[in-house]
Amino acid sequence: LIFVLLNNFLFAKCISLLTNSKFEILNSLVIFNALFIIAQDQWLFVWDFIDVTFFILYGLIIMETHYIKYLFVINFFHIFNRETALIMAIFFIYVIFKKKNGNINNLLRDKLFYGLVFNLFFGTVYTYFSRKLLFIRQSDLTGGGQDLNNNFLGGNWVTPMLNYGTLFNGETVSNTLILISVFLVFYFLFRNYKQFSSKEKLLSIATIINIFPVFIFGIFIETRQFFPSIVMLAYLIFSNSIKKIEISS
Repeated sequence: LIFVLLNNFLFAKCISLLTNSKFEILNSLVIFNALFIIAQDQWLFVWDFIDVTFFILYGLIIMETHYIKYLFVINFFHIFNRETALIMAIFFIYVIFKKKNGNINNLLRDKLFYGLVFNLFFGTVYTYFSRKLLFIRQSDLTGGGQDLNNNFLGGNWVTPMLNYGTLFNGETVSNTLILISVFLVFYFLFRNYKQFSSKEKLLSIATIINIFPVFIFGIFIETRQFFPSIVMLAYLIFSNSIKKIEISS
């Protein structure tokens, strides 16, 4: 409950930094919570809520580049919560590269670039050794750890075949609803991508690159793993709403 309240307050605060409209702040907060309620599942852990916190901050940085000066620190601390920090380090390296007009020389002059590269390598090493040291045996309580013999990042799941098998676990309705929801998100993003602003395109990319790993390294029926993408999607919906108001006015 504490993390739910914290994330709601933080998201509302971040949105308030982007607009003065109380309606848009409230509307975004309602959509933000609605998306998470729809995505609820029986599996939910503390680090899932902490991940949401970090992605709320990432979304603010994408929407308002003034806050990018805090990115290195945010991304560094994110490493200790979840591997999604590595995805976002790569993502923001891409963002910086695009802002430098694809010029490698200009990119190499950017201090933040080196900070994110450090986070990427440090995070990979940290993930590998923490898994090597902590993944000792299969849990007697949850049945987890079936992939201990896999050497990728010290035993991280590589799960395409597991996800394929999950399609036939008897939960046909719920599995179908999850896949349809993912498909609709992709359809929305690809259909409107050309019309998106540069910031909305970045939010779209951030959404997509946090969905794909779920099917490769995660378990798609554990919808908590889509939380990072849900945060990005909430920001995207907010941005679209603001844009429509500006056009109509």
